[in-house]
Amino acid sequence: MTDSTTPAPAPAPTRDSTVTLREINKDNWREVINLAVAESQTEIVATNLKSLCESHYTEDAWPRAVYADDTVVGFLMLSIWPIEDWYGVWRFMIDHKYQAQGFGRKAIQLAIAHIKKNHPDAKQIRLMSIGPEGRKGVAAKDSPYKFYTSFGWKEISEYDEEGEVELGLDLE
Repeated sequence: MTDSTTPAPAPAPTRDSTVTLREINKDNWREVINLAVAESQTEIVATNLKSLCESHYTEDAWPRAVYADDTVVGFLMLSIWPIEDWYGVWRFMIDHKYQAQGFGRKAIQLAIAHIKKNHPDAKQIRLMSIGPEGRKGVAAKDSPYKFYTSFGWKEISEYDEEGEVELGLDLE
């Protein structure tokens, strides 16, 4: 039961929610670090706590909370450095409760649009992904490879000993 001084909880996001990338600040950092991927995906991406710590000490990090309406549903961190022709998706995750609702797709589209608008000389966006076959400790179904290649990312390196490959998305 709520009284007149207790705000009503925000409605749960839906597929039709507006997705935005917002700066992480004193009001939302706790929500960001409390997000979690599915247990089967924990070997794929670092925790948001680690990523935020790294971003604090790395000049080229561009960390953002992924919102669906007014609910934090994910985390995105780009690597954006001066005078380069490519930038990187350093970290990206959507909380396990909000996966498969289109929020990740919309967030990546917003990241691409941000780079195109604010870094018009960028020729490519790069990222590392586990290959489509998965790897030790990560099942193929948990690999984000198909998600990224659905945007047009293509392999630009050989697979490393960890079963990861660098993917590039041409912006020209």
